[in-house]
Amino acid sequence: MANLTVATHLLGTRHLPSLAGAILVLEDIGEVPYRLERMLTHWRLSGALQQLAGIGFGRFSDCDEPPGETSDRSGFTARQVLLERTADLGIPLLENLPVGHEPGNAALPLGVPARLDADRGTLELLQ
Repeated sequence: MANLTVATHLLGTRHLPSLAGAILVLEDIGEVPYRLERMLTHWRLSGALQQLAGIGFGRFSDCDEPPGETSDRSGFTARQVLLERTADLGIPLLENLPVGHEPGNAALPLGVPARLDADRGTLELLQ
């Protein structure tokens, strides 16, 4: 599991583990849709998203503009941006995982084999 903003800063460094065949679970807080789009475009351009076996989206808390705000004039929601930037990858996508910065935050171990079934809406740890 990774905070999208923090993990984006690891792209191109020796600190980002190999993502080949991995299920990446992302979450964030306080990033408006245009910044989410910019980060996911960076991931796409780096080739990192194309290596994945699946993506899970946790909570993106406070990532939509309040009504009447205009800093993101696109009118897109965080959910729309997440799906638009990942839908063509040909991998399973799962939304609304209980991970992020709100109460009820589930812990996910790193490097543990898992199965993501977008049709059933499940992420299952295999160990």
